[in-house]
Amino acid sequence: MFASTTAQNLFAAAISVTTSLVLFAYAVIPASPNLIV
Repeated sequence: MFASTTAQNLFAAAISVTTSLVLFAYAVIPASPNLIV
């Protein structure tokens, strides 16, 4: 049961980090056209 909870917490953390990175990318990339090759 502890392992299942830990796996769920890691999965939720990965989703939250990925979501924040995607939102950060959408916010930064349009302001920095030089990064687009």
